Amino acid sequence: MFDTINNNIITTLGIDKLPADQQKEAMERLGAIVYQEVMLRAIDAMTDEQKDEFEKLIEKDPDPETMFTFLSEKVPNIAAIVAEEAEKLRTDSADIMNEIGK
Repeated sequence: MFDTINNNIITTLGIDKLPADQQKEAMERLGAIVYQEVMLRAIDAMTDEQKDEFEKLIEKDPDPETMFTFLSEKVPNIAAIVAEEAEKLRTDSADIMNEIGK
């Protein structure tokens, strides 16, 4: 699912026309935007106790896999949230690109 979304973002925004190193940088930046939105929604879905656990986890500077495992356990619909936020970014970005092209 995430590969399909990423490919759609790459094609829609013309990232596929960039050199490989610039493609990687663009996708990292876009990924950071999606990550921030996902974190905000996930935190909103947590109880106060889960938020405290999450804060303690963050203080340990965990790897992304550990973070995603935690979120998967605490926020049952995390995969849907990620897909929704990635699609929202793709749609919003495509709209902006269409306006620029007019």
